[in-house]
Amino acid sequence: MKKLSINLTLVLSLLLFGFTVSDAQLADEIRPFDFSNDFYKSNGIIAGTLIDRRNGEDKKSVFDTPTDPVTYTNVRILETMPGYSADGSAIYWNLYAFATLDSFITNAAGYRAYEIAKTYPVYVFPSSFVRDSYRQSALIATDSSYFQNNPLGIGVLVNVEFNPRISRSGQKTLNILAQRNGTSAEGTPIIRTLTELRSLADEGLVIMQTDDRTPVVVAKIIQFPERGGITPDAYLTYVTQPDGKPLAAEEHFVTKFECLQDGSRLCL
Repeated sequence: MKKLSINLTLVLSLLLFGFTVSDAQLADEIRPFDFSNDFYKSNGIIAGTLIDRRNGEDKKSVFDTPTDPVTYTNVRILETMPGYSADGSAIYWNLYAFATLDSFITNAAGYRAYEIAKTYPVYVFPSSFVRDSYRQSALIATDSSYFQNNPLGIGVLVNVEFNPRISRSGQKTLNILAQRNGTSAEGTPIIRTLTELRSLADEGLVIMQTDDRTPVVVAKIIQFPERGGITPDAYLTYVTQPDGKPLAAEEHFVTKFECLQDGSRLCL
């Protein structure tokens, strides 16, 4: 009965007062800590094969203490990226590491992990002009079972580029999309939804390909950004214009991120 009373008090506090001390305690479980080697293993991944894994000393992560050392390491990720879910909703995600085909254990867990990665691809839009930069924020193929079925946040990494050879009708399609969604850093239309991406691919307007070197990423979406999943010391890495400002069509990512860091429940 005492435990039930505490839980009821917590719920009432959350409803009445927004971000509370209890919320901070909850946030210990939902902040982006890297996963332990054993947790990677139980989910079909050989942790020792991961590339560019966050380590606490890379300026993209820090050392901290998780409440569940069995599931997590003591490395908490700071660098946060904005993106679009399958339906175009705004999401925030963290890059934990890159994986190769050798990262998957040759057993049932590894096979399932690879199937999960294929189910939830991460679409990125590399710049045609500037190396290691992007035209727009990423699009992650999500569904209602994403957080339940994909505990690591793994996904096949897919590069999306516009076909340089398009017809007049194809250009008309792109113009309509640009009017609806805004334009990227290169003036191309922003692709917000999985439906838009697939439609463009079917028309031959975009070309999609994987990276043979690092075909999979561990890139988990922050499930509860409004409850402390985005911490006060986190920072946002977003696509910018030449003047350093965010894209006009993606400025909302920055505004919402800053709001979420304040612990407000009115941001989403």
